[in-house]
Amino acid sequence: MRPLPSELLRSFVVVAQTGSFTVASEQVSLSQSTVSQHIRRLEDLVGQPLFERDTRNVRLSPQGETLHRYAERILSLMDEAMTSLCGPPLNGTVRVGLPEDFASTRLTTALASFVQRNPEVELIISTGMSGDLFRELDEGRHDLVFAKRLSGSQRGTVVRTEPLYWCGSPTSPLNGGESIIPLAVHPEPSIARRRIFEALKAVNRPYRIAIVSSNVMVIQAAVMAGLGISAFAGYVIPEGLVRLDQGLPELGVLEYVIDRQPSVSQAALALEMVLTDAANEL
Repeated sequence: MRPLPSELLRSFVVVAQTGSFTVASEQVSLSQSTVSQHIRRLEDLVGQPLFERDTRNVRLSPQGETLHRYAERILSLMDEAMTSLCGPPLNGTVRVGLPEDFASTRLTTALASFVQRNPEVELIISTGMSGDLFRELDEGRHDLVFAKRLSGSQRGTVVRTEPLYWCGSPTSPLNGGESIIPLAVHPEPSIARRRIFEALKAVNRPYRIAIVSSNVMVIQAAVMAGLGISAFAGYVIPEGLVRLDQGLPELGVLEYVIDRQPSVSQAALALEMVLTDAANEL
């Protein structure tokens, strides 16, 4: 029997209470597509339809009504346990920095769950490239940063390692035999960019920069359109892209770390634990 993840149950309960995926997404601070995905995953886990839908209404199915009674009790007990173990809800302001590509991962769900459990905490989230986030942390602009570093760096505490892969579209320029590799990369101080250049220079492989953007969606779109190739961590390879193995040098692994100020609030320490747990489940 598979466990029912709490983040799926929270989305389910709010949809049941509001009768709307749109309203529920606003209350749990997630996108509507993420809430819909949570419900689909939950239905797959229990093997039953949980809602009856028509063009205007979303209402619980008989199976959904049964699960709803249990889900409310489960979440109430979980919140009670957290309060008993960790004390009353935290308060204050926590400033956290994240790379942009983390916005589409389970970290988003973890952050939303943290805010729900601690409504008195003001969470300020900044996104950017890892190198910039580390610099801003040193400048005192963040309380903690969840970011990427190359193997060998001493920044932060490692919470996850992930291989870096060359990726392109099915119509990648390399499939046409182009000898000079066109690249779609972030500007400096991108860690993935630096690793790409180091790997290509180490084997004397010629390349040209086709697209430069600080926006991960622009990079993905450029690669999808076949304008160049790029590198993505294994767990965030965009749908529609393929891994490339045509004699390209290995890119090694990225280390995902949490780094923070020497002295931070209890709210920041609690968030650090939440992010560490979520990283291990990506």
